[in-house]
Amino acid sequence: MSKGKRVKAINSPNLDEPISLELIAKAIKARRTQLGLDSKTASMLSGVSLVTLSKVENASSGVRLESVLKISKALGIEFKILDWSKDE
Repeated sequence: MSKGKRVKAINSPNLDEPISLELIAKAIKARRTQLGLDSKTASMLSGVSLVTLSKVENASSGVRLESVLKISKALGIEFKILDWSKDE
């Protein structure tokens, strides 16, 4: 947890919604705030710039997938690809 200003936790989004940039952004911001991390600390832990973290959390276009994955990993968020062969 970072020192200084207290971070207000945000509720988790509905994770049953179809995946979208907006859903990922909401999930990342919710997880970060639930962990009590400010943006600066989360960016340092994930190895991305503060600007990049802000872009991800605001669902800005043009964000690299690698950055989203770094942030997600640092916050303990997992993405899984389901076995589509079971649908056949």
